[in-house]
Amino acid sequence: MSNRKSLEAVAAMTKARRGAAQGAPKPEKPKPHIPTPEQLRKGFFVQQDVVDATPRGAITIGKAHRRHAKFELIKGLGTEQIKALRAYRAAFDESERSEVRCALDIRPGGGGGSDAALTAIEARAFGKEALRTIESRLGGTVHTMRDVVLHDLSFSEVAMKRFGSREVDYIDVGKGKRKPRSYVKLAPRSGRHREVIREEFFQGLQLLVER
Repeated sequence: MSNRKSLEAVAAMTKARRGAAQGAPKPEKPKPHIPTPEQLRKGFFVQQDVVDATPRGAITIGKAHRRHAKFELIKGLGTEQIKALRAYRAAFDESERSEVRCALDIRPGGGGGSDAALTAIEARAFGKEALRTIESRLGGTVHTMRDVVLHDLSFSEVAMKRFGSREVDYIDVGKGKRKPRSYVKLAPRSGRHREVIREEFFQGLQLLVER
């Protein structure tokens, strides 16, 4: 085979490969994990960028749903109030660290040695002490603050927990192909009960900010 024919053959093969590559379907980007209905009932999730630090700077490598405290949804909260609530929640989260995980230093990607395990145990102890200090200033509002800030209950859910609930019939008129349906939902016995909890929450929040 002459050099000319050899070059033509190589060019044809290269063109064919490029055509096949261009015609091939592009791989789909991985979709972020969607929280389960059970997770959504127990927490508030926000889809955020996943950022990786590199020598050239931070780069976005995908998206993920991250859990946020439900109190973030309460309307009318100021910057200082949000900071105080986050500090309270952070102390609680530290105090709830698993003793087994702290002792064994079980973390994603492997362990970090005895120093890291000791740091985790100290952080848990510090969280417990910080939590006790914070709650000692909350007085009679402490139970409401725990339910709302630490356990992600709404004002209505706390009201039902304390004062009882009643069944309310609702009608979903439907939309498009969705047919109308009726369903029963639990609600506080009185709308005033929810307001009682809301007032207690903001009283406790004032004490938290003053601290």
